[in-house]
Amino acid sequence: MSKVIAFLGSPRRGGFTAQLIEQVLQGARSAGAETIVYDLNEEGVKGCQGCFYCRTHEGCQTRDKLAPMYEDIREADGVVAGFPIYFGAISGQGKLWLDRMYPMYGDGFVPRLPGKRAVTVYAQANPDDTRFRSAIDSTDGFLRGIGWELVDSLLVYGDVEPGYTIPKEMLERAFEAGKQLVK
Repeated sequence: MSKVIAFLGSPRRGGFTAQLIEQVLQGARSAGAETIVYDLNEEGVKGCQGCFYCRTHEGCQTRDKLAPMYEDIREADGVVAGFPIYFGAISGQGKLWLDRMYPMYGDGFVPRLPGKRAVTVYAQANPDDTRFRSAIDSTDGFLRGIGWELVDSLLVYGDVEPGYTIPKEMLERAFEAGKQLVK
């Protein structure tokens, strides 16, 4: 069975990031995938300790709620990562996760687990969809750098208007992207 792993980097339960990630996962499940979600805002999630254990071993020495993610990623066909954009950058929860992804690089920064398919999800209040493009490009670039194929990068923006809902077209796009994560 195919497996898709999601990383929710938002502190807002049920927020726009979470809603889009859920649509991606529904698409993956419709194509037969098992799905697992890591909530990066939970207590017991630590940042990179800078110990360099991962330079000589596979995985990470830090034993916290993220410790199982390395094996889950190894077994997965697809990965979904979603973050709100705060103050021009991805959330602190998202940055913490990116730092913990250092074990995805081997010697000479050669990707250890290339070939994964990925979808990224972003949400920002600013109504200008180009305003924080550098945060999106940087994060998406990191995933490409570890050898993952970016299937889609989704952005919900201007979501502070009263009564805002994610456009139907974006929800459909997220669902279809989830199906593409399944091999």
